[in-house]
Amino acid sequence: LDDLKNYGLKIDEIVWKFELYFSSDWKFLSICLGFNAANSNFFCPWCQISKHGQNNNQTNWKISKEIEKINEYPGHNKRPLFYMISLNNWVPDELHIMLRIWDRLWSLVISELKESNQFDDVCRKEIMQEMSRISVNFQFWKEHGADAWNHTSLMGDDKLKVLKNFNLGRILPPTRAKKIRELWNRFNQIYFNLKTKDYDVQQFQFEVEDWLELFLTPDRIIPNSNRIEKGLYSPSSITPYIHVLVCHISEFMEIHQKWGMKAFSCAPVEKKNHQQVSFLPI
Repeated sequence: LDDLKNYGLKIDEIVWKFELYFSSDWKFLSICLGFNAANSNFFCPWCQISKHGQNNNQTNWKISKEIEKINEYPGHNKRPLFYMISLNNWVPDELHIMLRIWDRLWSLVISELKESNQFDDVCRKEIMQEMSRISVNFQFWKEHGADAWNHTSLMGDDKLKVLKNFNLGRILPPTRAKKIRELWNRFNQIYFNLKTKDYDVQQFQFEVEDWLELFLTPDRIIPNSNRIEKGLYSPSSITPYIHVLVCHISEFMEIHQKWGMKAFSCAPVEKKNHQQVSFLPI
């Protein structure tokens, strides 16, 4: 690959030049980059943010690392496997951005139900009925001898159905359901815009920062009362994929505008992997 990048490939007296790219899910990308896991203090392959910086809700992090100096940065302990590929061409997979952020949004709803002691048989039945209504095959179950509830692992298309159509009002109070539905709707639109070739980069950056602000809506005291209106989520709920969405995707959209982010999708591979490992409980 190094020779291919530097010298190209000569065929019939014509030298073909190559631009190399890499795209995958976070785990495989980190392994190939010789980098920390996503739960490490320095977790971002493209900038030098730490967990402390993330909790401070900073959004001005930009791609600042260079592949030639990669082992000088904290967390980069091994030589990258594909050291000949510019770090600007290590592109986050748009599908996994949706999948993993959906996972976080869904888990936050389930956690909220558990914290309020509402995650009972009635609630689980409501969830399964609502999933059935939107044509998503979804079940809860317990492994033999275990206390924790498992649920069906959904593919991307089904996650999008839930993101767009799930009626949160069946399991949450109306005002709470409305607030979380707005968050979900706006993320769904952001994901659509991310895949749209030639979408305005500055507009996209405005949208993701605005979405993060909504995600981090704090509690507030209702005027002339002692009541507290619950906000949404805290900075500790921000995942590495949310960081990349807010801080770096607009950069990649601009750098790779010729192709568009959808050109780097790992959807076919993800679908094949899911078909091999997924199963329905009996």
